[in-house]
Amino acid sequence: MDLNQLKTFVTVAETSSLTRAASLLFLSQPAVSAHIKSLESEFNVRLFTRTPRGMELTPVGAVMRDEARMALTAASNFIQKARSLNDTGTCTLGTISIPVILNLPGVLSELRLRQQNVNLTIRQNISGHIIDSVINGEMDAGFVIGNINDKNLGVLAISPITLCVVGPWAWREKLQAAEWDDIQKFAWISTPDKCSFTGITRAFFERHNAVLVPSVVADQEKTLTELVCLEMGLTLMREDLALPAQNNELVYIWPKAKTVSQLCFIWAKSRESSPIVMALIDSVKTLWKL
Repeated sequence: MDLNQLKTFVTVAETSSLTRAASLLFLSQPAVSAHIKSLESEFNVRLFTRTPRGMELTPVGAVMRDEARMALTAASNFIQKARSLNDTGTCTLGTISIPVILNLPGVLSELRLRQQNVNLTIRQNISGHIIDSVINGEMDAGFVIGNINDKNLGVLAISPITLCVVGPWAWREKLQAAEWDDIQKFAWISTPDKCSFTGITRAFFERHNAVLVPSVVADQEKTLTELVCLEMGLTLMREDLALPAQNNELVYIWPKAKTVSQLCFIWAKSRESSPIVMALIDSVKTLWKL
C-alpha cells in the first residue's frame, strides 16, 4: 500500500466512477482499477460493488474510506510541518514545458519585489506529477494545463490553451479529406498517463465518438513534434506551436476540429498562508492582471 493507492481509492469513493477518478488523477482507467484491486488483495476486503449508478462503497469500503482520508491528511500535515520548520526563503516552482507562455522571468521579477531574498528552484515536469508534488509539499506551487478540481488545491485560471490535431506535412492531402472515422485509424503519438494532454485528448475523442489507441508515447513537446515530422503518426499540439510549424511545412493542422483547455497556476490550500506562497499568488495575479 502507498499514498497514491489511498488517494485513488478516496477519489473513486467520492466520484463513484473509475472514469471520472482517472480523469481527476491524470491516470488511465486500468491504472485506477489496478490500485483498487491491489488494496483489496492486500487487505482481503471488497471495497466497491459495481451498480448501474457507478462504483458503490461496501460497508467495509466506507470505513476504510474514512481511515484513508485521515491517513492522507496526516501525511500532508507531516510534510507541510516539516517544510515550515525550515522555511528560509526558498521556493520550488513546478513548470510544464512551455516557458514562453509562462513568462518565468516576469514571475521571478514580481516575486522578488515581494520576497527580495527568495531562492527560486524551477522544476519542469508534466501536469500530473506537478499536481502530486504540490499536494505532497514537494513543490510550493506550479503551472499546469487542464481543468483542475481538487479540494486540496487553490487554482488560478490564467489563460485558455487551444489544441489541435497535427500530422506530417507529407500527409496533408489525406488529412484535408479526413473525418473523425479516419482520424482514429491513423497511428497516434500520445503522452504518459500523468500528462494532462492524455486526458484532454481522450475526452476530445470521446466527444466525437472516436476511440484513442496510442501507438507511441512521448513526454516532451519537442519530441512529439519530431516524431510527427518523422511520419510516426498524429498528435495533439498547442496551436501556438502548430501554426509556425505548419508555416515551415513541418506539420499540417487537421482543419476539422480543435479543443480548448486551460493554463492554471496551482498551490496547496494548506500552505496558502505561507509568505512565499502568498507572494507567488500575488505575482501571478499581477502579471496576468487577474
